[in-house]
Amino acid sequence: MKNMVISPKLVRALPPEVGTWFRRWAEFMYQHVEFGLPESKIHGMGHCERVLLYALMLGVEEFDGDEKALEVLAHAAVFHDSRREEEGRDTGHGARAAEYYEEYCKEHPELVYRPEAACVMRYHDRNDQLGETAITEAFGHDAPLVCALYRVFKDADALDRWRLGPRALNLNYLRTDRAAALAGFSRKMVALTTV
Repeated sequence: MKNMVISPKLVRALPPEVGTWFRRWAEFMYQHVEFGLPESKIHGMGHCERVLLYALMLGVEEFDGDEKALEVLAHAAVFHDSRREEEGRDTGHGARAAEYYEEYCKEHPELVYRPEAACVMRYHDRNDQLGETAITEAFGHDAPLVCALYRVFKDADALDRWRLGPRALNLNYLRTDRAAALAGFSRKMVALTTV
């Protein structure tokens, strides 16, 4: 198994509920998820590992440790960029990742398919209005929760923009106050974990 980019020392320093979930899903990703761009330093496993960390940190607070919400965020994080075909915009890679995730769950029923995770990843590369409209149509009375998961996930993905350069993250585009509060942490995490 490939080594994780976040050191065991940093993982041990995480709040226990975040660290436990993080270890479980990072190990799952490295052992089971296949990437279209496996060597990518921009959209590869290192990026998804950090997004997983940010999503769990945000999710533990936002959803008061709700295990289903954390599982949805974890599934979205480890699969979301797995089907990229190029480093640029690559609109549609979220939909391809959602399809791969669904197929993976069918072939491996021990991984419980979460339609919320598929929808979050399907629209993570699209504008918020399109994503939230699709979520509202698909989830009815559960749509507010799924929209909240979508916003948290998109913020977690955005927090890793520091890997693109020192001005790549505009805090004005973050959707939640909790994400803005993690911007300094995410900047340090990218500096510690990218080569």
